Amino acid sequence: MKKINSIKSILLLAIISFVGVGCVDEIKFGNAFLEKAPGEDVNEDVIFSKKVYTDYLLWQCYEGLFTPFKNCYAGNGQFETLSDIMHSEEGWDSMGRFHYTGVLSASNANPGWLVARAAYITSGGMENMSNTAFRCIWTGIRDCCLLLDNVDRVPDMTDAEKARYKAEAKVIMASKYFDGIHNFGGLPIVDHALAVDEVLEKPRSTIEETVTFVVRLLDEAIAEPELPWNIPASELATWAGRVTKASALGIKAKLLNYVASPIFNSDTPYCTEEPQEAVNALQVWYGNYDVKRWEAVVDACEEFFRMNSANGNYYQLEEATTPDEAGYRAAFRKAYRARGNRESLLEVHDRVYMLEWDNQPGGFWHDGGIAPTLEWMEMFPWADGKNYDGQKYYNQRPAQRDIFENRDPRLYESIVVQKRDYKHQIYGEDNPIQLWEGGEFLTSGARYNCKPWGLPTYKFVLDLGDAIQGGKGTIDKEPFQTSYIRLAELYLIYAEALAETGNNVKALEQINKVRARVGLGKLEVMNPELNLTTNKENLIKEIMRERACELGFEYENRLHDMNRRVMEKDFKKHLHGIHIYRLDDDNDLVLEKWTKDSGDPFPTKFLYVPYDLNEGDATAVGYTIIKDGKESKIESPTGMTANPRFVWDNPGRWSNKWLLVPLPPDEINKNYGLTQNPGWY
Repeated sequence: MKKINSIKSILLLAIISFVGVGCVDEIKFGNAFLEKAPGEDVNEDVIFSKKVYTDYLLWQCYEGLFTPFKNCYAGNGQFETLSDIMHSEEGWDSMGRFHYTGVLSASNANPGWLVARAAYITSGGMENMSNTAFRCIWTGIRDCCLLLDNVDRVPDMTDAEKARYKAEAKVIMASKYFDGIHNFGGLPIVDHALAVDEVLEKPRSTIEETVTFVVRLLDEAIAEPELPWNIPASELATWAGRVTKASALGIKAKLLNYVASPIFNSDTPYCTEEPQEAVNALQVWYGNYDVKRWEAVVDACEEFFRMNSANGNYYQLEEATTPDEAGYRAAFRKAYRARGNRESLLEVHDRVYMLEWDNQPGGFWHDGGIAPTLEWMEMFPWADGKNYDGQKYYNQRPAQRDIFENRDPRLYESIVVQKRDYKHQIYGEDNPIQLWEGGEFLTSGARYNCKPWGLPTYKFVLDLGDAIQGGKGTIDKEPFQTSYIRLAELYLIYAEALAETGNNVKALEQINKVRARVGLGKLEVMNPELNLTTNKENLIKEIMRERACELGFEYENRLHDMNRRVMEKDFKKHLHGIHIYRLDDDNDLVLEKWTKDSGDPFPTKFLYVPYDLNEGDATAVGYTIIKDGKESKIESPTGMTANPRFVWDNPGRWSNKWLLVPLPPDEINKNYGLTQNPGWY
């Protein structure tokens, strides 16, 4: 939304010049939830006196849409690194300080930095809330409530404009509730901006009540004639990223998929540890398993596809313009990153450009804060669609196959790998990527700890080729977006729900649509040993793997998948890196970079060594490495993390309490109806 981005500041300055203080600069909870600040009656009158001022409030609602890449989240780090596809080597983010150590508690989850996955409050409690604290759900909800309650009194707006604004606010409000549900469970239901003398005395709602409320918001938006199905092509340059009916249906399917999953939809609660008040009150589970919840997901997806068909199938997967690796990569990148594409059902525009030294994610990339694991690399299949089985080439000296050649094109868009023709513009075409130990990638630039486990992340950050690094990269030249949900995910949601309701064959059809976009063969054909047309358990596992390949590092999807499917074994397993060693003609290690002036051909003989992040790799101990022209002897294992996860040395310490985050004790102790999530004190 270029127009939205450009006019927000102008409108804010205009409003401040009129009223001095914004209309939403203070939020209270407990006995004075959303209490108006002194003089706010006047401020609200001004905000809703003209459309141009009301526009600002709507854009502020849009700013509340969640994206994991807000720079103000720097202290949190990236919560995808709590999953198995990434592990952070940062020492000062909340991963290293609270989560990996296991010391996170209810009392320390909301200090100055918002170290929980999402903040129920910010530092100082609800009464100290600021409108920049967009990880807190209540600021966004309040903004939406203010608009819903007051937009009808704006004198210079048409009825059609008012109806559309209300529908947009309902969808955004629903998204904020969904953000809360997958982090906390059931929530208090706030459906209007409370008056100064009104007290919120509602207890925390059950998960069913909360979901019903959110679905109602979405259904009302979907039924609104003034909310378009899509943004017309003629308006994309201005309004890409604005909410549509398709956005509402996508969020509805995503929400229903989450709550139909085992974390909430089960005959046993996900966590049986004390306290159990929230469990007994059905605030963190439904109290039973019901296949109808999965059927509701099927219905929501099919409603989307019917409406999309009725609107000319506007939303489509971004397809390759050429049926080759480059074409497939370009299509995938456009789908997850480019603004105004026809696959994204709801774009989030946090800023126009992603810069290399932004806190999120570029700065964290440099410091190893979003480092991919071997586990993620192994999830990507071979280029023909057969599941990866390259483990048999590990520790061969030399490896009998290049494990990075002829792979799923999404791998090359997600992780930088050692591939001769891998285009990484920071070094230029004459200086190919060198990820082996001692190679060029280790010795270029400052603070290059981007590959502590052997391979750097590529998704979103691309090749970081700004002028500071002397490269020719594109990260600072392409306006980007993050998708709250896109069509590829909807196909995979549909597939999962179909599998859960006994229709494996139709589920595979949806998966194969996503795979075909990058040239992969049919999942069941290329992997016949899995019996995917009849084996539900295997199919669900494959859907989770496919989601990690397609959606990893977007919207923290892998972490949320592990949470909602209660993937306890995956949370406790040790994670791994991979070291690549260049070999000479005698198959001995060469721990130095290659240059075209050396006269030697570019290396093609490698040793691939997987290693446990908790133990490191001792392969090169005793060897001399040449770095920046200086020689040094390797005397201890390399690659060992400084941030081990507490469960690696003591798996018995794992608790399913981690699947939801704690609520703040100070708010619970006010006795207005909050309960603590199980396992947290």
